[in-house]
Amino acid sequence: MKKNFKGLSLMSLVFTLLTNFVYAQTDSTEVASIYGFYSYSSSLMNASSASELTIQGNASHTSTGVQLTPASSGQFGGLFINGRTFTSVNGLHVEFEYEMKNGTALGGTFGDGLSFFLYDGAVTSPTIGSPGAGIGYAYNRTKDTYASQRKAGLSGAYLGIALDEFGNFKSKRFQGDSRVNGIAGVTWSQSTSHVTLRGARGAAINTTGLGAGFTGYPVLVTRSTLSNTGTVGRILQADRSYLATSNTLASVFDLRNNAGEFRKVYLDLIPHFTSPTTTDGFDIKVDIQTTQNGTPTNIINYYHYKMSVPYTENANPQTTDFNTSDTEGGATSQTLDATVPAVLKLGFAAATGAAFQQHIIRNVKLTLPYAAVANDDVTSTCKFQPVNIPVFANDIAYKGAISITTPPTGSNANIDYSTFSFTKSSDTDLTLYRKKVTPEGTWTYNKSTGIVTFNPSSGFTGTATMTYTIKGRTVKDSNGKITEPYGDTAYRSVPATITVNLKTTGCIYSVISNKMVTQGVK
Repeated sequence: MKKNFKGLSLMSLVFTLLTNFVYAQTDSTEVASIYGFYSYSSSLMNASSASELTIQGNASHTSTGVQLTPASSGQFGGLFINGRTFTSVNGLHVEFEYEMKNGTALGGTFGDGLSFFLYDGAVTSPTIGSPGAGIGYAYNRTKDTYASQRKAGLSGAYLGIALDEFGNFKSKRFQGDSRVNGIAGVTWSQSTSHVTLRGARGAAINTTGLGAGFTGYPVLVTRSTLSNTGTVGRILQADRSYLATSNTLASVFDLRNNAGEFRKVYLDLIPHFTSPTTTDGFDIKVDIQTTQNGTPTNIINYYHYKMSVPYTENANPQTTDFNTSDTEGGATSQTLDATVPAVLKLGFAAATGAAFQQHIIRNVKLTLPYAAVANDDVTSTCKFQPVNIPVFANDIAYKGAISITTPPTGSNANIDYSTFSFTKSSDTDLTLYRKKVTPEGTWTYNKSTGIVTFNPSSGFTGTATMTYTIKGRTVKDSNGKITEPYGDTAYRSVPATITVNLKTTGCIYSVISNKMVTQGVK
């Protein structure tokens, strides 16, 4: 009897034949998105050659992500995903990871923080806003003595969200070297570690300092992550005043992850429907996850960012910014035009001053709210032995109308098995790939069962990987109007990875006899 490790058992051979000839589905195509939106993801690690990315200032590409600033004073950097636009009609869901660490504190606080922002997709050459407390989004006006420090706010700005470690992004200032509207006269119980939203770029008001790029960007809402007691936040009201926020955080924490612990931000912009066919801006939700696989903490809970926002310009000179006077004038009531641009682009910025730290971002994902979510799968197999992978077990798609009061529900039962696709050639590739052959082996998909089968090649060693994406289902009413859009290509998940590791122990192989049988002589 001789063991043959190069052969397959009869059952394995039959399994392989069935996999390749019965279960394997042919490729097909899907319909292009009616919304013109395609999901985007990038690790930002060693991403210097990515054509859609541009950096400014002190930002640099590194192996761990984009470093917006190093841990040194007076730094200022930005990153724009300027080569991609995203339609705004269905809102937007953004995820990214960040690090704020190292550096030197001032008065016990590090600085300044980082911002991520949305701007008008029609802007082809955007410029980040002011450094320091502006964190690359807001403007900075000055008197003539400090004219070199004047800086317009972000070009085409629609919405800025700051992770403001030092705490100045929300504040109104009027001094010689810094004049910007904001919240004034508040004694904060926790003034640092704030998540703060500022609104869109305003219109030119006059020629004495409040020109284009130097108005607007009003503070909409702010909330410290450090405490649930006292005055920890404010929210802009229709009468232009600021009311104390009342939401309680499930857990409190510092935005800074000095020890290198995990931090991940989730931003949702959900269209705010005033009627079944009419919207008024977005409802904005910001969550932060502080532990790997932990439950995110809700910081901003569906702030309604309207298309018309009353606010106050409250850092005005008595006569003009273009002299050496430090005399402040009266505040003026303004109304911000926050009409949602037809298409949006996304960017990031960070700044340091006398207080400084390192700012890094990575693993950026942009999808529509309630797009399908595919999660990575890991399994193992032995040499020559196929393996079945139920990839949908940890994935979800959504069902139900889009609403913040009664959100759609997520479940793997909502996945449309026919929408599965292996690795696509581009975000706009409409082919649904059901079979992929790689040097490591053959990947096949069964749309009836939702099972992926990997059949290793004879030369397979080590690890094999493949990516895939999924969608939910579209539902229409009796008049043909879409009520649940989750089967549109715009709601396709970002890719998840299937990993198959070759086991080297615990394998049982077929034993095939090659013993010669001697025939009797008649």
